[in-house]
Amino acid sequence: MRLPNPKLFVPGRELHAVTRWILLSTLVGVVAGLGAIAFDLVLDEVAAIGLGEVMNYHPPVPRGEQRAGEPVPVDVMMSNGPRVWAVLLLPTLGGLLAGFLIFRFAPEAEGHGTDAMVKAFHRLQGDIRRRVPPLKAIASIITIGSGGSAGREGPIAQIGAGFGSFLGGLLKLGPRERRLLMLAGAAGGIGAIFRAPLGASLFVCEVLYREAELEADALIPAIISSIVSYSLFTSIFETGFLFETPDLVFRSVSELPVYIVLGLLCAGFGLLYVRVFYGVHTLFGRLKIPKLLKPALGGLLLGCLALMWPQVLSGGYGYIQSAIDGKILVSMMLLIAVLKILATSLTISSGGSGGVFGPSLFIGAMLGGAVGFGAQEMFPGLIDDPAAFVLVGMGGFFAGVAKVPIASLIMVSEMTGSYGLLVPLMLVSVISFMFSRRWTLYIEQVPGRLDSPAHLGDFVIDILEQMTVADILEPDRRIETIPENMPLKRILPIVAQAEGRYFPIVNADGGMTGIFSLTDIRRVFHEDAIIDLLIAKEIATEEVLTVTPQDDLSIALRKFTLKDINDLPVVSPDDPQHILGMINRKDLFDAYDRRLREVRLDR
Repeated sequence: MRLPNPKLFVPGRELHAVTRWILLSTLVGVVAGLGAIAFDLVLDEVAAIGLGEVMNYHPPVPRGEQRAGEPVPVDVMMSNGPRVWAVLLLPTLGGLLAGFLIFRFAPEAEGHGTDAMVKAFHRLQGDIRRRVPPLKAIASIITIGSGGSAGREGPIAQIGAGFGSFLGGLLKLGPRERRLLMLAGAAGGIGAIFRAPLGASLFVCEVLYREAELEADALIPAIISSIVSYSLFTSIFETGFLFETPDLVFRSVSELPVYIVLGLLCAGFGLLYVRVFYGVHTLFGRLKIPKLLKPALGGLLLGCLALMWPQVLSGGYGYIQSAIDGKILVSMMLLIAVLKILATSLTISSGGSGGVFGPSLFIGAMLGGAVGFGAQEMFPGLIDDPAAFVLVGMGGFFAGVAKVPIASLIMVSEMTGSYGLLVPLMLVSVISFMFSRRWTLYIEQVPGRLDSPAHLGDFVIDILEQMTVADILEPDRRIETIPENMPLKRILPIVAQAEGRYFPIVNADGGMTGIFSLTDIRRVFHEDAIIDLLIAKEIATEEVLTVTPQDDLSIALRKFTLKDINDLPVVSPDDPQHILGMINRKDLFDAYDRRLREVRLDR
């Protein structure tokens, strides 16, 4: 949030503003937390019925999602295996129902919700239609609960973001404040569902841009909302980490080359993920069938894939726990990492609903586990604990595909409690991020704040404040001054030959006493009876807006727009009647365009 201008600082007013933001962020956090609780409970029930009772598929779950009384998860829990007909039918029906809800009532709920939030921030002034969050949540529950390969962060982000947007509209807040509340709501939902309040706050601020930039103004509201939402969520589901890990600490420098290899593989697999994801989207877009049937077709193809490899169904967080525990073969980890890319693409890119964060964690975990356990097999004694590579792979892979190098390492640390891996997490995340600059899962991201329509006005003022009137003043440009007592008939030939449209009038000492424009002259032409008697000071205005060479161009712009004029006299700061020259509105915007191009080149 921007700091107040010291010159305008009023303790009472600032206290009111701070209190107001705390209350608004808290309210958004309460709704986001309740939304996360409801979403998680309903999804668990739907998945228990769909995957458990109908499909007879009982995948492992991470330790942090164990409910009271449930058995400790094992690698795979399937009595007699899943029912073949259900594996084919359930994702198909789920896709059909989700597709009907989305394309009949809210087409913008298609795909992964985080991208919709990013678009709303940059291009829609933080405005999200009220029907989108609940429909997104219902469609995602149906998709994931019927086996669709998707994550929970997209719908949860839209629930919180949707309420933030609604609250901003209800209170008739401006676009900037509505955007911040929208991000605060998204952070609350994600922070609760993944038990990562700080990481979620950083995520919503970082995911807006492809470059390493943050929406710093949103950080404090997002943190407040996340704290409240996380507290509510854990009061129901208890505190703890999403994944249970051994005591992992980075100790050996000799492991760094292996981590570097992992970082490069994360970038390479990230490119594969993005290409397949949007390639499948293009293929489904070309199909000449009704849109609402496309998610059903994606579900059917997913079911065919799951007949051989059921690990690709649903969220798959339990298999991440199994990889941490070393219960999956290296070859299987590599295989299901690739298959998860295809499964997620078939689910979401066909028009289904769900997030991409969860599948990204799955892919990164399997990739990291394959590297870590593979290196341990090939080079005994080199790797201290290969489980560390599972966690680092999660953070590194998502850092590259989502362009969130800071948020990803914090979120992984919070979800696992393994803060001792910050060094390799930073290394792999940065490598993955740097080598994947040209692609992203979130196509609504913009390169940086400079490219965001949400900050266009900010940058106009920021850039103009860096330049002064002296930068655009041309001392050699001729100033056409008019003696204040010159008759109008003598003025006309002068202005007819002049290039400018504004003419300062001066007294006998050369001091400026007023100014008139061509428009002022045209205005008196119909006064035929007195036109011969008029002199310069009688058609000029004495209230002259001026600037000095030391004024910045934002001051000049305000004066241009104050009276909608195109020229301003530049006067000496020591003598406001001593005219030094004239500047034109076009000169100002030309200077702005030049400076903007320089800034873009510097980036």
